[in-house]
Amino acid sequence: MPIFLGRDAKGRWRQLDLKASGPVDLTIDGCPVCFGVWFDQGEIDALGDVDIDPAFLRTLIGVSANRMCPRGHGFMNEHVLPELLRTPLDRCPRCRGLWLDGDERHALASSSTREGQEELKVQVARRGLIWAAQLLTQLPVEVENPARGTPWVIYAIAGALVAMYVASVLGLVYASDWAMVPLTLSREPLRAYTLISHVLFHADWFHLLGNLYFLYVFGDNVEHIYGRRRFLGLFFAAAVAGGLAQFALSRAVEAPLVGASGAIAGVTAAYLWIFPRARLLQTIPFIFIQLKIPAWVYVVAWVAFQAGMALFSDAIDFAWFAHLGGFVCGLAITPWVLVHRRKEVAAQVRFRSARAIFGRMPRRSRAPR
Repeated sequence: MPIFLGRDAKGRWRQLDLKASGPVDLTIDGCPVCFGVWFDQGEIDALGDVDIDPAFLRTLIGVSANRMCPRGHGFMNEHVLPELLRTPLDRCPRCRGLWLDGDERHALASSSTREGQEELKVQVARRGLIWAAQLLTQLPVEVENPARGTPWVIYAIAGALVAMYVASVLGLVYASDWAMVPLTLSREPLRAYTLISHVLFHADWFHLLGNLYFLYVFGDNVEHIYGRRRFLGLFFAAAVAGGLAQFALSRAVEAPLVGASGAIAGVTAAYLWIFPRARLLQTIPFIFIQLKIPAWVYVVAWVAFQAGMALFSDAIDFAWFAHLGGFVCGLAITPWVLVHRRKEVAAQVRFRSARAIFGRMPRRSRAPR
């Protein structure tokens, strides 16, 4: 898909909005799923204001990359730049195009990220505010994987959850009527609707705000990859899976289940599958040091804690099994969704290898004016 770039007043590169006006200085090709970027010959030189071809000729390691050139020139070669990246880069020996995965692009060109484009004083102030907030909340902050587009489904879900909580506080509806109670459900199968309705209600403001926070942190990127309808399906499928797990496995058969944490666990699992290398900023308690922790470390630790509490803790009234059930649901659905998402993206790419092979290279899409 086309990515339009332009220089600002300070000479820094900025990605241009499709609806924005102004000159486009460079158009490159990006994958909307993995956020990797394809640079035709000379494009990365223009971004970095330096000729990298001589350097790349000395970095060939003689290994064929397990990736075809998007221009249809066969397999690309691997190159290593140990002073910049720990993973090889893929480069076509014929057209000299260069492929960067999303993580490689971030490491090689940090100026293309939202955090890297900020001035130093802004970065320091922003990091200081995050540090202070984390001392109070101990919540992780995502700083390297900004949202692509507006997560309208997340906003809609958040609005619905807030509205239902306010309605329950005002006595307009009663959460107890819509909560999933394992013992009641086993006696009254017609109350199976509570496997979904329990998501809409929360015990208190802290319960609600905590769920909304994690829904946004992990959900904005997942909604972008899934698409709106699939993301909504993931949310409620994980909610049902979490409710069924709590119904089948929990010893607290009379404890009502309310809250969207099981559904959000499914969203978290999808995030882990799609962005295993993403990192979260976390302030370590007592020593007050900020670290960037890989998302998979954070999530695996969370899953281990949930499993340990579910199996060995006396705190049986908590929704441990609902969290685990929703998480497993997210892991099961995401690979299938990604297969279909890649097919959809493949049908929209701006050029196809077959066209290059047969010598009919299509023109670039026109940049916005």
